[in-house]
Amino acid sequence: MSRSALTNLRPFLRSTPSPLFLSIRHASTSTPSSASPLDAPTQPSSSATTSSSPSTTPIPLPLTWPNYLSLRRQRRLWSTLTTVPTTFAGLTLGGGYFASLEADPTQLIMGIEPMFVYGGATFGCMALGYLVGPTIGSFLFSLTHPSVSRGNPPALEVMDREFYHRIKRNRADPRFQSVQNIVPDFYGEKIVSLSTYRRWLRDQAVYKRKAMHGVPSEEQ
Repeated sequence: MSRSALTNLRPFLRSTPSPLFLSIRHASTSTPSSASPLDAPTQPSSSATTSSSPSTTPIPLPLTWPNYLSLRRQRRLWSTLTTVPTTFAGLTLGGGYFASLEADPTQLIMGIEPMFVYGGATFGCMALGYLVGPTIGSFLFSLTHPSVSRGNPPALEVMDREFYHRIKRNRADPRFQSVQNIVPDFYGEKIVSLSTYRRWLRDQAVYKRKAMHGVPSEEQ
C-alpha cells in the first residue's frame, strides 16, 4: 500500500476505537452500576429495624377501654365503701382512748385545757381513718382482682398511665380558669364509661372556647 493511501486512512484509524479500548471502557463503566438502588437489600438492617420498631409498632394495651373503665369504677367504689368504717373506727378508737384519760383542768397542755386537746386529738384520729380508707380499699380490690393487679408492670397500672396521658393531653389549659370559670373535672374522676369520656371531651372543648373568647392577642 502506498504512502498516500496510509495517509488518507489515518484519520479513520484514529476515530475508530480498538476492541481492547472498548472492553476496558465497558469494564470501567459497568462498575458503578452495582451501586444502583435496585441492587440494595430489600430487608432493612438490624440496627434500622431496632431503632424504628418502637415508633412504628404500637404497644398493645393489656385491657380494653370499657373493661378498664369498669374496673376503675369498681376500685373507686371499694375505696369509698371502706372509707366509712375506717372513719368511724378512728373516731371510736380515738374517742375511747382520750376519754379514758384523766383530765386535770389545772394542768394545761401547751397552755390549752386538756379537754380541748383531747377533743382535737379525737377528731385527728377520725381524719386519719378517713385518709387511710381509700388505701385499704385499693388493697382489698387488688386482692379480689389479682389478674389485673399483679404483673410487671400490672395491667391496671399500665392502663392508669395511658388514661392519665389522654386526660393530660385533652383537658383544657388551667391557666385560663378563674373562680367563676373552673376547669370541669380536671383529673377525669367522673369518667366511668366511654359515654362519660365523650361528654368530658365535649365539656373540655366548650371550656376552651369560653376561655379563649375575649382573650386579647399577643399583638394587642
